[in-house]
Amino acid sequence: MRKWIAPTGFLPKDPAHPSTEHMEATMNTDAVATPALRESPVDSSFLAGNSVLEVLGLIPRPGSFALEALEGLPRHDLGPTQVLCYSGRPVAQVDSYAGARLIDLLDACGLSERPRSELKRCVVVARGDDGYQAIFSWSELYNSAIGEKVLVLYEKNGEALDAHLGTVCLISAGDSRLGPRHLRGLRQVAVKML
Repeated sequence: MRKWIAPTGFLPKDPAHPSTEHMEATMNTDAVATPALRESPVDSSFLAGNSVLEVLGLIPRPGSFALEALEGLPRHDLGPTQVLCYSGRPVAQVDSYAGARLIDLLDACGLSERPRSELKRCVVVARGDDGYQAIFSWSELYNSAIGEKVLVLYEKNGEALDAHLGTVCLISAGDSRLGPRHLRGLRQVAVKML
């Protein structure tokens, strides 16, 4: 097992002991999204200091990431990208996006350390500040080409994201139509077991 080194700007939920002892308190093995979760926007009161993204659930080291921590993960660039809604209508066209892969973020929190028998039953729910969600299975992220292109974006055309996209957003660039899982204002990533 590799020794875990916290990324700069990562704030564990339990700073005194970033282990699995507090995981039971944050794990919810019920439905992927309860009606209350679908209806209410994320409460941004968890954003301590300069953190922009909370990662929680069935992971050994839940915590919050500052923008600098996300930028410290391996960078992945998308060239010219057209975002289409589910109907095929163009929503956005950009020259470039840059960000970190969602799987790199999850691995920084220890997801890959979980037993494989549990991982196969996990889903990852990304949630924006408006309550919109994008859902991925563990197998989709780690055992298909789609996972390589699910990015937590922090840069558009060489600059910070536009205000309407939030500080960070999420895109699944391997999808045939990017709109349905292009999540603005990404605030929370939760790992749940079915």
